[in-house]
Order: sequence, then structure tokens, then C-alpha cells
Amino acid sequence: MKLDECILNGRRYRTKPKMSVAVMKRNQTIKTIIAIGFLSLLVVTVAGSVGAFSSQTNECGTSGCHDTAGVLTLSSNSTSFSATTGNPFVLVIQAGNGAEWIKVEPGWEDNAQFSISQNAIEDGSVNDTDAATGAISVEITFIPLSAGTQTIRIWTAAQSDLATSLDITVTVTGDSITTPTPPPTVDLVGTWRMLMIILPVSVGAILLILGVVIIKRKA
Repeated sequence: MKLDECILNGRRYRTKPKMSVAVMKRNQTIKTIIAIGFLSLLVVTVAGSVGAFSSQTNECGTSGCHDTAGVLTLSSNSTSFSATTGNPFVLVIQAGNGAEWIKVEPGWEDNAQFSISQNAIEDGSVNDTDAATGAISVEITFIPLSAGTQTIRIWTAAQSDLATSLDITVTVTGDSITTPTPPPTVDLVGTWRMLMIILPVSVGAILLILGVVIIKRKA
């Protein structure tokens, strides 16, 4: 950096030249880019860690994944009864105290031994008959497919890693029923939410890298 010279009281001094307005504005822009990038990463990280997403099929309650029990409420109109293969029955499932989702995934307990009318119900959706926020009430139709003592496992989840499960015991009699394997479904809502996480992360990372590159070039 070229230094300016000045003479004061007969002595010669070398001083750094004053920063131009253009340079100051450029430095401020660089700082703004880095700050936006950092905040974007921070916001997405926090938001992604506390939400409950319907696209997830792994069971809640595992370490680091909705493992805080005892806050949300979950109940059914019946928790133990008998049924016959092929004959549908309806369970009224209610979740509250801040619940965001009710889920009944085929891979949990003996859920795969039933045909399930709907496996993911969001608070405030068309199938939620409870208008209150943080409370879900839904009727789910089950059709037993095989005989035996089967356990239906239902989970409710919400942000801040909250979750509660409910097991329902069904004693099923009759002949087993073979059902065709349905084609895989595309979870558009889950895909959209994932994009809403990936896009800000990508933008934030690019802004951070851009800011660092500009600073290095300036140095």
C-alpha cells in the first residue's frame, strides 16, 4: 500500500491514505454478503432441526429425532378389540397439546398387516376435523389383511423434537388377504419442503464463499 507523506512541526510522517467512498461501499457490500450467507445457513439449520415432516417414514422416538415424550397427547376411541380379515373398522384418532402431524406408517410394528386409508394427517388439513391449532382429530379406516394378534402403532409429532406414540391391539381372525403392491407415490409436499431447505442453504454457502474470495483477492 502506498503511503502518503505529510510534514508536521518540521517532521515528515507517512500516513495511510484515506479510504475512498467507493472502497468503503465495496467493503460494506462484502460484509453484507457474508452476513446474509451466514444468517441463511443459521436460519435453515434451526428450522430444519425443529420441524416435523410428513416425508419422513422412520419411526419417531429415536435419539435426536422427536425423542421428547410426555408433552403431546394421543388417544383413540378404542385400544383393544377384535376384527376379521377383509372387514374394515374405523378408529378415531385425536392428538393435541401442540400436535402437528399424526402418522401411521406401514413399517411400524404390525401396521403392514392392515390396509390404511391415510397414513399422514397434518394439523389444519382437510381431513383434520378439529379446527383448533395444535389439535388433530381424524377418522382412519383399517382393513385387516392377516390373522393373529396385531399391533397398530400411531405417532404424533411436532417441532422441538416432541412426539408421542399409541399402540392399539387388534385380535384378527379369518383367512389372510393378498393385496397388490401399489405403485410408489410421489410426495410433492415433502419434495417442496426439502427444496425450501436446500435452496437457502445453497445460496447461503455461495454467498459465504463469494465473500471469502473477494476478501482474499483484496488482501
